[in-house]
Order: sequence, then structure tokens, then C-alpha cells
Amino acid sequence: MVAEYQRGDKKVNATGKFDPQNIAAIGIAYQMHGLVLVDKQQKVLRDSIIWCDSRAVETGNAAFRKIGEQRSLSVLLNSPGNFTASKLAWVKENEPRIFESSYKMMLPGDFAAMKLTGEITTTSSALSEGIFWDFKEDELSKDVMSCFGFDEKIIPEIKPLFSSHGSLSAKVAKELSLKPGIPVSYKAGDQLNNALSLNVFHPGEVAATAGTSGVIYAVADNLFFDKLSRVNAFAHVNHNKNERRIGVLLCINGTGIMNRWIKDLSATNYNEMNKQASQIKPGSDGLFVLPFGNGAERIFENKIVGAHLLNIDLNKHSKGSCFSGHTGRNCFFIPLWPGYYA
Repeated sequence: MVAEYQRGDKKVNATGKFDPQNIAAIGIAYQMHGLVLVDKQQKVLRDSIIWCDSRAVETGNAAFRKIGEQRSLSVLLNSPGNFTASKLAWVKENEPRIFESSYKMMLPGDFAAMKLTGEITTTSSALSEGIFWDFKEDELSKDVMSCFGFDEKIIPEIKPLFSSHGSLSAKVAKELSLKPGIPVSYKAGDQLNNALSLNVFHPGEVAATAGTSGVIYAVADNLFFDKLSRVNAFAHVNHNKNERRIGVLLCINGTGIMNRWIKDLSATNYNEMNKQASQIKPGSDGLFVLPFGNGAERIFENKIVGAHLLNIDLNKHSKGSCFSGHTGRNCFFIPLWPGYYA
């Protein structure tokens, strides 16, 4: 992992425009909802289970019923669904030896900070991403811990998001040409961090991104939840009990990865895709592209619905029609409602 950081450091500093010795602190933006397990020697016990891995859907659905749907939504703001707590429960049930050897569970950013500093911490924001957080009591959820049979010892020390999460070790500092002892002073999930970078902090403000998935992330000042868990709510970077800032997230898992899949399949590039799409009349010649196909979709109550091309006419549709239908150029909006795939 240090080697990965090292390559990144060399690339960032290739211009020589800054001196790494002048860096005073490190912040981490990380992939949300993942699970990393380590033993007491901080050795990784299994591959990380990443955000879009759908193995824990049924585990989460069962917990939703056991905790009680209304209580779960009103206190956790979410169904346990396919999130980190459910992934940990899946390991407990299916890989008991690994679970028994686990000293701490972490979100990916917690793991990155551990590799930099040797210390293991987490935040209420990270735990809310994993559906471990009780928003009413502002503490680790007793409901979740009891439902899944977790010992609180497996949860890292909980610290404020903006605080010291450990100091850079001398070994890592040498690898990265940084000063030893500088703090890791911030860590947040990718969508929360994206909102922060766009100065989205206050109720009513919205950030939108497209990477592997496509996300709309808005800030609310109440304990918001959706009865069908089509959108999810987490503690935003500036959330606290006295001034609630809830990040409300709508995610379509396959938006960006579908775009890449179409590019790779067509043996072209994004510039050419955009050029061909611009030549298609409004409506994409009637072609619809539904960009799912990357695991369970929250907007469809954690169902795996797959990606679809609809209304293909082999006599008139070209690659440009497909590019147009997916990238949003000249295409119709496709309504997303709960019963669409019923």
C-alpha cells in the first residue's frame, strides 16, 4: 500500500512546483460503505468487501425486519440493507474463523489512516455510512450491535471527523518524502468529501457527481429517511447533535461504469462517443439505456435489476444512438419508480 502512495506522490510532485516537506497535514477521501478487517497485528484478514458487493442484501433485509422497519428508519435513517454492518454480519455467518480473528472492522478510510499512522480510529460519519449509528441517541447503535451479535470492541475508537487520527509514521514519511509526525486530520467518504470540496454544507445545497456510480447528494437539517430506502441518509462532515446536517444520497450504481462498458465495447473513446451522440436527433431515435448492472440498486429496494437496452431497432439504431441514450444527450428521462421491475 505504501508503494501505491509512493507512486501517487511521485506523480503529483512530478512538476516540482511544491516541496512535500511543506505539507502540514493529510486528509483522506475514501470509498464509502466498504469493510476491512484486521487482527491485533493490523494484518488484513480477507479482501475488502466493497460498496457495490451485493452478498449481504438478504442479511441486511433480515435485520431490517428484526430491528423493526419503523424503528430502523427513524433511528438509523436507513435499512441495514447492503451496507457495512450487514457485510460484517455476512462475514460472521459465513466466515466465522475470520470473524473470530478480527480485532477491528474499518471503513476504507479508517484503513488508509491506519496504514499511514499505525492507529485505528473511526468517526460517527463513517459509522453512519455503515449503518452503525443511532442518530436519536448520537451514539453507536445498540439495536444494530445486538441484532447482529457484535461486541463493541470490534469498533475502532470514535473521534471527531476533523481531528487528529494519528501521526504519520517515520517509515511512511520516508517513503513519501513527507515530514514524520504530521497528523491525519480529516477523513470522509467520497460523496461527503465531494460535497465539502464543492462547498456544500447547508440545508438545501446539492452536489452531483458521476464516477462508477451516479450520485445526487443534498444536505438536510432534519433526521430524514425514505420509507422505501431508495435514498439514504448519513452524517455529513459538519453534522453534530446540536446542528444537524444530514447528507441525503441518491445513488445509481451503474452510471459511470455503464458509460465505460459502452466505450470499451465500441472500441472508441469518450470524445468520439460525444461526437457521435451529438449527431443523433432528440429522443435518441427511441432507444433507452438503463444504466444499472453493478450490483443491488438501492432505488429499487436493493434488487439486482441489471442493465438494459430498450426498444432496439436493428435497422435504424447506430452506436451514436446508444451513446446518446446513455450519456444523456438528446435522450428522454426514464422514470424511476418502485414498481418498475416488480
